[in-house]
Amino acid sequence: MKRKVIQVSEKTLVVSLPSEWIKSQSIVKGAELECTTQDQKLIFTPNLNRTTTLSSTIDAKNLTERVLRWQVSSLHKQGFDEIIVNNYTDEHYEIIEDLVKNLFVGFIIKEQSSLRIKIGSVALVDAAEFDSTLRRAFRLINNVFTDLYDAFKNEDKKLLTKQIEHEHINNQLTNFCECLLNKTLKQKDKGHFWYVIAWNLEKIIDNPKYIANYYENKSLKMSEETIDLLKEVKNHATEWYDLFYNFSFKKITELSKIKKELEKKCLELIIKSPDNDKVLIHYMHMIVLQLADFSASTIAIKTEVK
Repeated sequence: MKRKVIQVSEKTLVVSLPSEWIKSQSIVKGAELECTTQDQKLIFTPNLNRTTTLSSTIDAKNLTERVLRWQVSSLHKQGFDEIIVNNYTDEHYEIIEDLVKNLFVGFIIKEQSSLRIKIGSVALVDAAEFDSTLRRAFRLINNVFTDLYDAFKNEDKKLLTKQIEHEHINNQLTNFCECLLNKTLKQKDKGHFWYVIAWNLEKIIDNPKYIANYYENKSLKMSEETIDLLKEVKNHATEWYDLFYNFSFKKITELSKIKKELEKKCLELIIKSPDNDKVLIHYMHMIVLQLADFSASTIAIKTEVK
């Protein structure tokens, strides 16, 4: 959008702020904005320590547990400080308690009565934590797929169950990043692409959890070809981490070729493999496809339009 510069005195020029941005940032008369310059850009950032509380209320009546989980999670990711749930059931309470305990960093149940539950933040969300938190989520990929490979190679059920724990940690990290982007980093350069990266990290780590759940009471004995495929996918995932933090078009071109080879191998292998291998191969195929979903957002983040 374009804004017209207005002269209010001999040496003072002013420009109005977009009303939509003012509302989204809860800017009021007298508020202080941090002003920084970046090349030809003039960047205004609202005071991240403001005390305005963003609150939203949900009527849980007739909501299924799954829909309630989605709705509460959505509000948290949007950056709301308080979420009130009215007309809840015992089953609804268990879901909210699980979200607060295992997913919403810095949130607690603040109030509870027979009619409503209020959950809210008790810790200041620090925007400076975004980069380190996202890197931790990316690094977790290496741990996840290393454990997954070792679990099937050594037929180790105990190691396989660690995927559940990995998934919980990943959800916390990626959810925190998404919340930061919507709450305190709304003006982050190319923020929508960063959000896609965090969201995709969450989706990828869901697959090992699904694998662990499926094979909980099944044999972990796989054919040598399936184990070799698992190792290649593990290496491919690690290469994506390296690409994101050491970007080059040469690397992404190489990974694109590897993706096509792995995709072909997965589809060919799933047809001829023993039945017990097929579900694992299916999820390996899903992981290969989802890793490729990093491509466009990574290029957008790592390159400048000329």
